[in-house]
Amino acid sequence: MKSWASSAAIALSVWGLAACSSTPPADTYMPPSGGSSSTQGGSGQTNGGSTNNGGSVSNGGSVNPGGGTTAQGGASGGAGGSVNPGGGTGGTVSTGEGPCPAGVLGHCDAGATAASYPTYDGYTLALVEDFPGPIDLDKDPIFTWSDGSPADGQTRFRKEQISFANGKMIIKAESPCAAQTVNSACIPGGGAKSYAEPDKGKTTSTLQDMGVWSGEFRTKYNNYRYGRYEAKFKAPTANPDITKGDFLSTMFIFRSPKWLTWNEIDLELEPNIGAKAAGNVVNATDRTTYPSDKNDAWQSALINGFKNTDSHVYAFTWTPTSVNWFVDGNPVQAFGGNGNLPIPNVSAKIMMNLWVFATNNFGEGSQNQYPMQSEYDYFRFYKWNQETTYPCANPPACLPAADKSPSAQNNGTEVNYGM
Repeated sequence: MKSWASSAAIALSVWGLAACSSTPPADTYMPPSGGSSSTQGGSGQTNGGSTNNGGSVSNGGSVNPGGGTTAQGGASGGAGGSVNPGGGTGGTVSTGEGPCPAGVLGHCDAGATAASYPTYDGYTLALVEDFPGPIDLDKDPIFTWSDGSPADGQTRFRKEQISFANGKMIIKAESPCAAQTVNSACIPGGGAKSYAEPDKGKTTSTLQDMGVWSGEFRTKYNNYRYGRYEAKFKAPTANPDITKGDFLSTMFIFRSPKWLTWNEIDLELEPNIGAKAAGNVVNATDRTTYPSDKNDAWQSALINGFKNTDSHVYAFTWTPTSVNWFVDGNPVQAFGGNGNLPIPNVSAKIMMNLWVFATNNFGEGSQNQYPMQSEYDYFRFYKWNQETTYPCANPPACLPAADKSPSAQNNGTEVNYGM
């Protein structure tokens, strides 16, 4: 996630509009006709983000209430590909969990087959979360929660804010105090430790007072790299006037710990530009505050009739030579790297969260009406066919030491993380 620091690529191609950056490859996504529980998205884009100077990046987390690299070589592999017209998902209510197709990890809807999911040239489906039922975030081998409390927001994350119902994941933000635009102190830190937001050179940090409870859903390990990341979700309604409020509703990759290697690729929904999409790439080392000189942040052109409070399918592809973003299969932005900002080339975690910022960076925090919640119909990861390292099969044992550093722990319930 990012604190908005726009770079040169702010306007872009949306459907038929001209782009300032390179035009993304076409993604011939089509809403398939059959399949499992979650519905396919409509048309349009997510809202973008207003410009903010600096700030640090949240790597998310949740709180236990008890307490500059060089891009690797290789062809891009393409960002789109044709969609299996017989696959996809229809309906909105889960029918329960069943086995995933061969070679696919995660939690799939009952009756799901390989034909239940779209296909993309150059990519192979590797991980599915259809959210057919509750996920034990302390015991699941892939996904967990995090206990961070980002200094540049007013949010403290905890596991209890993440729930699963009716074939969806729900992340709820709520506050015991009146909505504010700056950090408030009605949720005391109490000296508790955060593993998800460790201080530089350490495995933990001390939690500060905050004002909003929320949650983050993330993979346990830095075990994902080149591929297609896709989720159907919608932003919360923070206020009856959906242009008001202040939050980030996200799907992104982020390497942990950020102070060692700050690599991230974001897709974000924000209330202040609800007819746009927003995203970001960061590639920096040895930073503890947001590296505004090592990022490429963008927001799209307006999409007529689009509302990010409706469900849409958001995706990005990441290869050694490019990052491309899509909304409902339509290309919205492309980034090919440059001398100052190479494409990230190290593994990362997959993250989804609802983050309330401070100082009105993405809207008006005083206009938030709690509780509010974001809803995810599904998440899918398609491995790039030329990726030979990630995801490895039996983490953490299969991971290099740097990928499972003790400073990459997610929460205090993980015993001997990565060891």
